[in-house]
Amino acid sequence: MTTIPTQPIAAEAPNRPGAARLRLGVAAVTLGIGLGLIASLAFGAVDVSIGEVLGAIRGTAPESTTRIVVESRLPRALCAVLAGCNLAVAGVLLQSVTRNPLADPGLIGITAGAGMAATIVLTVRPDAAYLLPIAAFVGAMVSAVFVYAVSWRPGGGASPVRMILAGVAVNAILGAVIGLLITAFADRIPAVMFWTTGSFNGRGWTHFRLMLPYSVVGMLLAIGLRRHMRVLELGDDAAATMGVRVERTRMIAFAAASLLAGSAASIAGLVGFIGLVVPHLVRLVLGSNRHVLAVSAFAGAAVLLWSDLIARTVLAPSELPVGVVTGMIGGPYFIFLLYRSGWLR
Repeated sequence: MTTIPTQPIAAEAPNRPGAARLRLGVAAVTLGIGLGLIASLAFGAVDVSIGEVLGAIRGTAPESTTRIVVESRLPRALCAVLAGCNLAVAGVLLQSVTRNPLADPGLIGITAGAGMAATIVLTVRPDAAYLLPIAAFVGAMVSAVFVYAVSWRPGGGASPVRMILAGVAVNAILGAVIGLLITAFADRIPAVMFWTTGSFNGRGWTHFRLMLPYSVVGMLLAIGLRRHMRVLELGDDAAATMGVRVERTRMIAFAAASLLAGSAASIAGLVGFIGLVVPHLVRLVLGSNRHVLAVSAFAGAAVLLWSDLIARTVLAPSELPVGVVTGMIGGPYFIFLLYRSGWLR
């Protein structure tokens, strides 16, 4: 039987990243978010000058400009920032606790589970928007537990190959269910169609406030787990020897990842590859897993913010789904990861 080589994530690189590399990473993501916010407020179907943007924020611009900047573009940009942060941190959690460099909320079915649950709410109870994050979390958690249970074997843990295959199967099944719901509730297609490719179109302050508390809880869980995750990357036996309760830590991490990915999906729909690409790029810059959780959070925010900006400006006044942009970025990188790990050789 042929063994498929994989490259588990190292718990700690021999050479810790220097202060210069850490400063470079922090400066890059901070600049990316800052410039992305300015560009998101200024550019769109109707361009607004930087002076008008500042005036709208101060409340001195005309009412029409203030409505565009403060009531439309600013909450949309903040939703993209928060969703990108959530998806990137969820990716870090999943890659760490499964020791699978290809783990991602989209690839292993978590995002699809969240999207299906949220689609059910939109089709059955379209007036109950407050249920979206809760339903998305439940759907994401059920999907994550199922995929992990299918891919787990006694003594061997969760195989990366089985996890990816199970995730593909779950994505296909849940995608079919979403398609069935769209067909059955054709009169509500505009409300659910964006789930299939992801979009921030029409996202406002209500959506941001809806996602914020779930994101905060998920982030606090992730921060509380960061030390245990670094130990868990050494292997289950080593982690248990060092006093880490392996299965408890893993389940809490899955719950946190499901909460983060589910809350993001409840607002943005099925946006893929952020949780896969961003942690790898951050590790490449930092040279280690040290500080990867915090830097990935901000990097994910910057990547999705710029992806949304590209989606709504490249064909303005028409708008692309943001999932199309992230797919064009993440798809080739995923193929590169498959090749580097030996799966395509």
